[in-house]
Amino acid sequence: MTLVERIWWRRAPGLAGAAPLALLWPAEAAFRAAAALRGALYDRGALAVAVAPVPVISVGNVAVGGAGKTPAVIALAGRLLARGRIVAVLSRGYGASRTDPRTVSDGRTVLLSAGEAGDEPVLVARRVPGARVLCGPRRAALVGPALALGADALVLDDGFQHRSLARDLDVVVLDAANPVGNGRLLPAGPNREPLSALRRAGLVWLSHADRADAASLARLRATARSATGRAPVESRHAAVEVVDGTLSRSLGAAALRGERVLLFSGVAHPAAFRATAEGLGAEVAAERAFPDHHRFTTAELDGVLAAAARARCGRVVTTEKDAVRLPPDRAADPRLCAVRISAEILAGADALEAALDEALARGDARAR
Repeated sequence: MTLVERIWWRRAPGLAGAAPLALLWPAEAAFRAAAALRGALYDRGALAVAVAPVPVISVGNVAVGGAGKTPAVIALAGRLLARGRIVAVLSRGYGASRTDPRTVSDGRTVLLSAGEAGDEPVLVARRVPGARVLCGPRRAALVGPALALGADALVLDDGFQHRSLARDLDVVVLDAANPVGNGRLLPAGPNREPLSALRRAGLVWLSHADRADAASLARLRATARSATGRAPVESRHAAVEVVDGTLSRSLGAAALRGERVLLFSGVAHPAAFRATAEGLGAEVAAERAFPDHHRFTTAELDGVLAAAARARCGRVVTTEKDAVRLPPDRAADPRLCAVRISAEILAGADALEAALDEALARGDARAR
C-alpha cells in the first residue's frame, strides 16, 4: 500500500495522517459534488439508461478495492447457472492492455490472457465454467454481444456506479472488517460514494464477516436492513484449495501445513491474505507486497524466488487472482503455489435467494 492508501484505511488517521488529508479536502469536495450531480441526473432521467431484455444483476461496492467483490460475483454466477440460466458476466477489465469490447470466455474456452482481459475477468472465467465473460469500458455496450452468445441473465462486475445500464438488483459488497476506512470520499479516502448510497441497493453483502467485531457487525446489519429492507448476506473468505502456480493442479487444502513460506501478492489488503495462509498452517517467513492488479515481470518473479531461497522457504505462495498474472515461464516453478478461496455464506442465504427470485422475475417479465 502507498502512504495515502494506508491513511485511507485507518478508521482514525490521527495526527500523522490528518495533515496530508487536509490537503486533499478541496479535491474531495469537488469529487463529492460531481458524484452528487451525476447521481441526481440519473435519478431524474436526464442521463440515458440502456435497458437489457434479460435480467441484470449488479455486484459493486462503495469503496475502491479489496471488498471481496470477485468472490461474490463468482458465487452469484454459480447460483444462477445452478438455476439453469445462461449467464454472462460483464466486466470493465481493469488493468488490461486492451480497451475494446471483447469476449474473455464463450462459456467453453477462456480466450484471452489476464494481460488482455484483466485478472478478475479471467479468474471468473476459470472459476465459473459455462459462464460467458465479456469486458470493455462500457458494460452497456457488452449487452448485445452477451445476448449473441445466448445469455439470458447478466451479472455486472463492479456495476454499482455504472448506472448507464438498468439493473433488476444491485448487490453492494462491504468488507465487514473495515467497510469505509476513514469514511472520506476520493481522493481523501477510499470511498466512491457515501454509505447513504446504499438506498439504491437491493441487497448488502458483508464479506469477511468472521473478521468483524460483534458491535461493528450489528451496526452494519442495521444499516443494511434500513437501506434495503432485508437482512444482509454475510460471508467469509474460505480457503478451499491450494493449487500449483499454473492453476492446473490441486496440491490439496493441507499443502501449506507446517511449511515455511514466502508470500507475495498484488491485492488491496495483503494482511487478509497473510491471515488466510496462516489459517492453512503456513509459517510465514517473508512477504513481498505489490500494488493491486500489478503485472508481474519475469525479473520480479526471479527476485521473489531468490528472496524465498535466502529465507529458506520451501514454498512461494500467492493468491489465485495474482496467479493468473504470473509470467508463464515462471508460473510452472515447483515452489510456486496459489490459494483458492470461495465466498462461504454464513448468514443471509434466504435473503439472497429471495432477492434473486424477485430480480429474475422482473427481468423475465420485461423480456416477454
